[in-house]
Amino acid sequence: METIAVKTYTVEEYFAFCEQNTGRFEYVNGEIIEMSGESVTANQIAGNIHFYLRGLLEDQPFIFVQNAVKLQVKGGKAFRIPDFFIFHESGNQKKYATEPIFIVEVLSESSINTDRVTKLAEYTQIPTLQYYLIIEQEECLVEVFNREGKRWYVDFYSDLKETIDFPALNVKLPVSVIYKKINLPAASSSSE
Repeated sequence: METIAVKTYTVEEYFAFCEQNTGRFEYVNGEIIEMSGESVTANQIAGNIHFYLRGLLEDQPFIFVQNAVKLQVKGGKAFRIPDFFIFHESGNQKKYATEPIFIVEVLSESSINTDRVTKLAEYTQIPTLQYYLIIEQEECLVEVFNREGKRWYVDFYSDLKETIDFPALNVKLPVSVIYKKINLPAASSSSE
C-alpha cells in the first residue's frame, strides 16, 4: 500500500485559503478542515444565548460572535470556529480572536467527539476561559464546564425550569432561554 502525503499549511496559507474559498474552515496542526453545515436548530440555540447574554453584558468590555469568527487555540497551532463565544475586547486580532471567557458548542452527530474530547482539551487550556457549554440540540441537556482557580468542574442541566449561574460574568441564564422556540421531545419539554 502506498502512503500519500497530506499537505500541511502555514497559518498564513490557512488565512489566504479562507479568503479565497467559501465555507467555514478550521485549522489544526497544519491541516485545513472544512466544517459541516449547521442545522437551523443549532444556529437558533447559539443565537438564543447570544441575544440573551449580549443584552445583559453589552456595556462590558466584551465582543460577542456567532458561527464565523476564528478562535486561536493551542498557541496558534489551531484555529477553531465555536458556535458562539464571548471574548475580551483586547483579544480582537482582526482575523481571529483570543482571550475568550465563554464558549458554546452545540452538538451534532458529526461533532460529538470533537466537541466533547478534542475541543474540551483545547479550550480548557486557555487561561482566560471561564465557561465552556456543550449543548444537545435533540434533547434538553446542557453541560457546563466552569473554571474555579486551576480546576475545572462540570454541571449538567436537563430541566427547562433550571437556571445556570455564571458568577464570573455576574449573570444567570435560564435553560428555557437556550431552548426557546426549539421543538424538543415530549419528555424534555414536559417541564416547560
